[in-house]
Amino acid sequence: MALSSTNIVKVIVVTDDLEKTVSAYKNLLGTGAAPAEEAEHMQVRTPFTVYKGEPITDTPMKVESVFSDNFWFEIIQPLGDNDPWAQWLKEHGTSICSICLLTDGPLENDEEVMKNAGYESVFKQEKGYEAYEYFDAAKDMGVLVEVKEHY
Repeated sequence: MALSSTNIVKVIVVTDDLEKTVSAYKNLLGTGAAPAEEAEHMQVRTPFTVYKGEPITDTPMKVESVFSDNFWFEIIQPLGDNDPWAQWLKEHGTSICSICLLTDGPLENDEEVMKNAGYESVFKQEKGYEAYEYFDAAKDMGVLVEVKEHY
C-alpha cells in the first residue's frame, strides 16, 4: 500500500546559520510568494508534541521560508537539542533534512503505511488545526519523511 498523496508541499533544510542559508536560497530562487491560506485555522483536536515516543514541551528554533512555484523550503536553525532537527544537524550538518507530503486522508492512514514499510515515527505534533509526523526513512531515502494533515 502506498501513501495517500505524493504532493510535496515543502522541503525542510536544517542549518547552523539561518541567515547565510536563507540568503543562498533566495539568491538562487528569489523570494517567491507564500501560498494563499484557504480558511482560518480552527482548532479541532487537542495539541501535543512527541519526540521519540516521549512528550516534549518546546522545540526552540529560528525558521524562515523561501517559496518556489510548486513548494517551499522551510529553513530551520535548531536552538535546542531535543528534537529531530537538532539531531539531524548534529549528524549531517547543513543539509536537506526532510520532505513533507500533504496527506489526502487522515494522518493515521499514512502513519500505518509508513510503519508497515518499516519507517519508525520519530516526531509527531498535533497543533489543533493540523498534524504532522516525521518518519525515519533516511536509511533508504536519505531524508526523513514528514506527512502532514490539514483539517
